Amino acid sequence: MDLPLYLKNRMANRQLSHAYLVVGENRRELAQTLAAAWVCTGDKPPCGQCSGCRKAAAGIHPDIIRADPDGDGLKAEAVRALRSDAYIRPNEAPKKVYVLEHAELLNATGQNILLKLIEEGPEYACFLFLSPNPELLLETIRSRCETLRAPGEETDQANQDGQTLANLILTGAGPMESLPFLMSLEKKDRQEIALLLQAAKENLVAALPQRPDLLPVIDRLAPISAACEFNISAGHLSGWIAAVLS
Repeated sequence: MDLPLYLKNRMANRQLSHAYLVVGENRRELAQTLAAAWVCTGDKPPCGQCSGCRKAAAGIHPDIIRADPDGDGLKAEAVRALRSDAYIRPNEAPKKVYVLEHAELLNATGQNILLKLIEEGPEYACFLFLSPNPELLLETIRSRCETLRAPGEETDQANQDGQTLANLILTGAGPMESLPFLMSLEKKDRQEIALLLQAAKENLVAALPQRPDLLPVIDRLAPISAACEFNISAGHLSGWIAAVLS
């Protein structure tokens, strides 16, 4: 799976958040990668070689708990049992990972129990909420999680959008030429914008030998990419990109 560079770096440096909402067609594959990174004991998680990574790949790691794998919907009692289990330290890994594969099926009571756990739970407890319909989750849950969109068709679109942004920069496009692209950004989420910025940067870096004047532009895009990790609206991100184009 081709992940954004910032996410690869956060995994390798053990700087992942403790709760993610994972969406997109390949969300289970991305969740498996994140879970492996959390339980990895190698040098650069997920190393793929240590005992933790091998067990994660085989689906037998004792510190990766898959809640509701069949999609029956966790009842409040099961969520309370999960909460109690979270206060038992990991068996062998640095972290204990809870994967909720059908998070949208949780009722409001269950989500509120988990909300308290996300906010005040032990530092080793990590959570992956997977859902094809994240809008069905409570806003309070969504706001406490960092949203990750698994690469798939969205990545192909991000590459196209990144090429478009790079071309606008390379040709010195004016405000009117850039406006349709900038307006389209307001319909995207932070993960999609992060992906297209990465694609644009790769295109611009490739052009540097002929266009060394692009280096300051690439530097100006870097903090916008970093801002995609935080709860900043697409409108604000679009405005910052507009400033780079001006």
